[in-house]
Amino acid sequence: MRFWLNVFFLLLFTFLLITTAGAATDAATCLSCHGSMEGAVNVNKDKYEKSVHGSFDCVTCHMSPKGAQHTGLTGAAPDKAIKELAAQISPKSKVDPLAQAACMTCHPDPYAAYKSSIHGKNVMVKKSPDGPVCTSCHGSPHSIQARPSKESKVYLYNVVESCGKCHEEKHISEKYGFSPLVMERYKESFHGRKLKLGHTGAPSCASCHGAHDVKSTKDTSSPVGSVENKKKTCGKCHAGATDKFVASITHQPLHPIAHFTEIALIILTVGVFMFIIIHVLLDMFSDIRDRLFRKGGDHHE
Repeated sequence: MRFWLNVFFLLLFTFLLITTAGAATDAATCLSCHGSMEGAVNVNKDKYEKSVHGSFDCVTCHMSPKGAQHTGLTGAAPDKAIKELAAQISPKSKVDPLAQAACMTCHPDPYAAYKSSIHGKNVMVKKSPDGPVCTSCHGSPHSIQARPSKESKVYLYNVVESCGKCHEEKHISEKYGFSPLVMERYKESFHGRKLKLGHTGAPSCASCHGAHDVKSTKDTSSPVGSVENKKKTCGKCHAGATDKFVASITHQPLHPIAHFTEIALIILTVGVFMFIIIHVLLDMFSDIRDRLFRKGGDHHE
C-alpha cells in the first residue's frame, strides 16, 4: 500500500512540476528563440518585460502558434467572437489576426467602440488595408507602454505623430477626401503650438475627435460632426463657445491672402524686435564709447 502511495505522490509531484515549469517559462522559452531572430518575428526581451504585457505568457494572445517548433505551446481555445473578429480584421492584420483579435479578451469596451468607428468599419466592413487596428496606433503588443508613459505611442505628446503616420500620407488623403495638410495646420494652430510647448491642457487629436470611437466628420454623431456637437466639444475647454467660435477652428489650408498676411505679420513682428534689440545694443555701445573717450580726455588734461 505504501509503495503505491509513493508512486501516486511521485506522479502527482512530477505532473505539478511540469505544469508549473511550463507555465512559468513559457515566455522565456519563446524569447530564447524569438529574442535573437530577425525581422517581424523578433521580440526584444527588455522591451517586452517592461511592457504592459510583460507578465503575460505568450500563448495568452498567440493561442494557436503554428509550426512544428511550437508543438505543445497552446493557449485557451479561441471562442467564436475572437474567431469572427480575426476573420474581419485579417485584411489588415495578416501575420496573426487571431492574436490581434485576442485583445478584445481584456479590452472589450475599446473593441466595441472600435467596431462602430470609421477606422473599424474601414477594416472590418470595407476590408481595406488602410484602416488601423490596435497595433497601428499603440505599437507592437510586445512593447506597448501604459498611456501615461512618455514612451507610449498614445502619450499626450505622441498622439499627433501617431495619427500623422496615416493622415499625413498623400495617397491616403486623396483616397478618402481630406486635406493632406491636416496635421500641418494643426501643428501651426494655437492648440498645436501649445502642445509642442508641453502644456498638459492642450488638446491633441483624440481630445476633439475621440479615440477608439472616431467617426467621420460628416457623421452627425461625431463630436465634430455638427455645429451643435462642435460647441459641446469646444465648450469643454471654452465655456460658452458660439457658432462663430467653432467655425474658426479648422484644419483646412489658409486662403492665400490669409496665408501671406500671416507670414507678413510674423516677419514684421520679428523685424520690430530685431530693430529694438539692435537699437538698444548700438545705444549701449555709443554710451560705453563716450564714457571711454571722456575718461581718456580727462587723463590727458
